[in-house]
Amino acid sequence: MPTIGVEEEFLLVDPHSRQLAPKGPEVCATLSSATPHAEPEMHAAQLELVTGVCHNLDELRGQLTSGRQRFARAAEENGCRLVAVGMPPVESPPVFTPKDRYTYVQETYRSVARTSCVGGTHIHVGVDGLDDALHACNRMRPWLPTLLALFSNSPVHNGTDTGYASWRTIAWSRWPTTGPPPHLPDAAAYHATVEQLVHCAAGLDDGMLYWYARPSAKWPTVELRIADVSLTVDEELLLTALCRGLVHTALHHEPHPPATPPVPNEVLRASCWRAARYGLTGQLPHGITGRLVPAWQAVDALIEHIRPALLDAGDLPFVEQATGWLRTHGNGAQRLREVYQRSGGDAADVVDYAIQATKGASSCLPPLSRPPGRARRRARPRPSGGETDRQ
Repeated sequence: MPTIGVEEEFLLVDPHSRQLAPKGPEVCATLSSATPHAEPEMHAAQLELVTGVCHNLDELRGQLTSGRQRFARAAEENGCRLVAVGMPPVESPPVFTPKDRYTYVQETYRSVARTSCVGGTHIHVGVDGLDDALHACNRMRPWLPTLLALFSNSPVHNGTDTGYASWRTIAWSRWPTTGPPPHLPDAAAYHATVEQLVHCAAGLDDGMLYWYARPSAKWPTVELRIADVSLTVDEELLLTALCRGLVHTALHHEPHPPATPPVPNEVLRASCWRAARYGLTGQLPHGITGRLVPAWQAVDALIEHIRPALLDAGDLPFVEQATGWLRTHGNGAQRLREVYQRSGGDAADVVDYAIQATKGASSCLPPLSRPPGRARRRARPRPSGGETDRQ
């Protein structure tokens, strides 16, 4: 089975104001060089956890669990807290990490860069080369909206309910190279596309291709960048299992040529918007038929599509257990939104809940645990949540 690795982007917050805490470089300096290792990001309140190469979910679980615990302790030693959310719930001014590349990005992209302090998860799945990576990306395209809906985790931003399950997706879509990957037939087409994008200043290099699925700029992997960072380790493991299943299915279990034509880019982009808007509470395009179906029906179709690959990896029992938990308790967006609504519209409670979930044990936490000693606040007006009454 393909190897796997994960990059998790966390945000650092002040424990009192719950605003972003620009202490990423200090926290990185506190951490040892042990795996998983830490990397600073463009925004000083961001911090990235990078695992080593893993061969199974148990190995990955150990690295993610120990990494989150180490990172949380290092954050506390520097007077801040680690949170796994896609966007900062409390409004905060941006502070940038001093680095030549980041300075160039700020000067080139201006407000797009200033408002892009986000937390995402990047899943790496090992492949033999660029041709295999492109083939896998082409075959996975119809399933990207389902992954986005399942792993949305940024409904509250700047103190308000955005009405979206993944506001990070909407904010990040302002970059010129963000979105579903184009259907590219071969390596020559890929290199030509990258060259033209860099030439027109849409990106500095192939590292700034922010497609939702892409050949990695650094490693012999397919890199899936579609998901918000997850509240818990188990959700990250589920995402990894599904991504590896999709890659393995594309390379070993699907007919060639495919039975259906590629989804047009415009349709796929609109489908990803729908997934970001409604998450698991609305309808999604079925990954094979393209017809709108209830979101959980689309998730079930995804699991059935990759079932042989999940069996090959031994991941099917975990996938069924984890998706059953989410079906009962809701994904990150649903849980954070319910915390926000129960608190009467207080984004501070959302931050506190996320802090506890981020540093907790690897298993999924019970939903809606209110931090002790927090008083309920007077309700504030808030926008409707989505396509259905409860999101």
